Amino acid sequence: MGAFALIEEKQYEAFCTLYEESAHLRAERAELADLMPGNYAIALLGAGRYETAAAFCRRQIEKDRSGARDRSSSASFIALGIAYLALGQGAEALSALAEGTKAVYQDSSRTEAPLLLWCAAVLLEDRAAKREAKKLLNARLRRQSVASQESAAARFLTGKCSGEALLQEADALPPVLRERKRVLALLCLAAADREAGETAACQARLQEAVGLYTRCPAVVMELSYHLAELVLTRER
Repeated sequence: MGAFALIEEKQYEAFCTLYEESAHLRAERAELADLMPGNYAIALLGAGRYETAAAFCRRQIEKDRSGARDRSSSASFIALGIAYLALGQGAEALSALAEGTKAVYQDSSRTEAPLLLWCAAVLLEDRAAKREAKKLLNARLRRQSVASQESAAARFLTGKCSGEALLQEADALPPVLRERKRVLALLCLAAADREAGETAACQARLQEAVGLYTRCPAVVMELSYHLAELVLTRER
């Protein structure tokens, strides 16, 4: 079983142990190619090792910003934000996610970090953070000459498409990518339901998002999956 497969099988602790013992050999051994910092952060979140995840992400962010060129990634800030949420540090979570919107390396539409900032702000009932997230989403959508599937969730949250249209856009993608994109879509729909006071609908969306794992284990590679799982677990 390869290192990536350990995460897909939710053998998070096994991946963490392998990373901690062998990551320094990754450049020398092809079978260790999956021992990357981002995958380690995901495994730490999956294993519930939130304090370790937060500390690791902080170190990774510092390392990425320490050279002559800023190599910061929104993924590190998002993972840090999720870890802080799990630790009950809401203000720190929102700060990390907000910083993630400024990272050099982001998804192609640069909307994932502000989307997850909005979802966390809904969870924490922080009006200022919700406003800032939507402001960022609107600004980034204005820069796009053509609407893409990558920005579908952003268009939904800014009132430019319906929830049904959001899911339909994901359905048009190839199988594995479709399920991975549906996680974020369902999380955003759940947060919108929560904001509207539709608690049962929110829970159903979260359960659907987490349930995607049964037919597509690769969804655990999405940070939005771990946020959905965290919220669902905490609110049961």
